[in-house]
Amino acid sequence: MRKVWLFCEGLHHRAGIERMTVELANLLCGDYEVKIVVIDPFDYESCPYTIDRQVKVESLNASFCKQLLSIAGLNIPLIKSFRNLIKIERPDVIISVATPMARIVAPAIVGKKIRHITWEHFNINAGSRVGAVYKALIPWFVNTTVVLTEADAEAFRHMKSPRIKVIPNFTSIGKNEPSKCDNKTVIAVGRHTLQKGFDLLIRAWAKTDAPGWTLKIVGSGVDRESNEALARKMNLEDRIEFKDATPRIAEEYKQASCFVLSSRFEGLVLVLIEAKMMGLPTVCFDCPNSPKEVVRDGYDGILVPPEDIDALSNSLTKILKDPNMLKKMGERGRNDAISRYSPEAIKGLWLNILD
Repeated sequence: MRKVWLFCEGLHHRAGIERMTVELANLLCGDYEVKIVVIDPFDYESCPYTIDRQVKVESLNASFCKQLLSIAGLNIPLIKSFRNLIKIERPDVIISVATPMARIVAPAIVGKKIRHITWEHFNINAGSRVGAVYKALIPWFVNTTVVLTEADAEAFRHMKSPRIKVIPNFTSIGKNEPSKCDNKTVIAVGRHTLQKGFDLLIRAWAKTDAPGWTLKIVGSGVDRESNEALARKMNLEDRIEFKDATPRIAEEYKQASCFVLSSRFEGLVLVLIEAKMMGLPTVCFDCPNSPKEVVRDGYDGILVPPEDIDALSNSLTKILKDPNMLKKMGERGRNDAISRYSPEAIKGLWLNILD
């Protein structure tokens, strides 16, 4: 059986990249001998996601220096450690989870007959200009670069990057019973960071005319305290509920009737796909780069201009006053998400490039 490794920085955060690393490993372990190799120290209890028993996990017990223009940023000890592991176990394919990991894998596999795939979760322009140039260069040193959306692929190709393939993220959350869209709860899910735009959402919610409705923001992060302070400043304590990140997110979706996405930028938004799969209509900023590829505007959700607080508020006001629209859009969204983003729909795409 062929050996496939996923190489990532760590598995201790409750975040989309870590989650998809585990999900992909679990999806492939019936067809390959799968191992996740992490840089950071690892123990199963600290991992927030369930790893299939067939999937092995090994830690290099090290740390990754992200600074590009420094001696430490060369990560020479880390490259040596990884290369030694490769010599012993001889994997057939290595998937670098996010392009920075290619800085370790590419030099470590020199002279080895190993297929190298990078798996980029963000748009090429998400971050600094230097970072964008680096992302554009990496595909020249690997066999295939996997991106999550057609818009991402177009951005890479515009920068002349070769061998770009599109494979969306997937989720098995659709096996759960969907929401009935009969509770007056709007849900947002994600880390409290500038990217997720919860500050914009709170301001939009203050303007939303939705008597009896509660906005529930599920997630942790460095900006949570400031977002809670903003909610208090705007006298929204009775209209907003803040809840910690939870492994039982399906239950949170099930108890809601609408999902809202306020991000300033995204890769392929896993929580948006999850919400659709759980039968929720969606109201989203049409931010770079994926909402317009996931949401069919006016059919199973509503797209509004990026960072337009008034437009977000007006769209929420409109949809929350129409229970029939909520349920109809939710049903359409669930059917669409299952057909496009279920594990069964995505697995074949991965098998094609791995083989």
